[in-house]
Amino acid sequence: MDGDDCVGCIVCKLEKSAKKVLRGYIAMLAVRKDRRTCGLGSELVCLALQRMKESGCEEVVLEAEESNTGALRLYGNLGFIRSKRLEKYYLNGSDAFRLKMTL
Repeated sequence: MDGDDCVGCIVCKLEKSAKKVLRGYIAMLAVRKDRRTCGLGSELVCLALQRMKESGCEEVVLEAEESNTGALRLYGNLGFIRSKRLEKYYLNGSDAFRLKMTL
């Protein structure tokens, strides 16, 4: 928040995986265009990762569109790895990468 203006948000959840470990999922990260490249996205993700770790989370996953180079760079810089390519994942027919991080 910047005063009354929302300049960024992150939506996450925790769930048990098939292997019965607590897994975090980042569903959405959004930063207002004029605030990108200021570190706000990284700060939001790091805060979410910290909270997930404190909750006993062992790994975090998310999907990012293959053409979203900014998101792929941000998550890569934070230590996420590309674990899988998901063909035609999005409604527009675009592929995605599943990204994963072990905490």
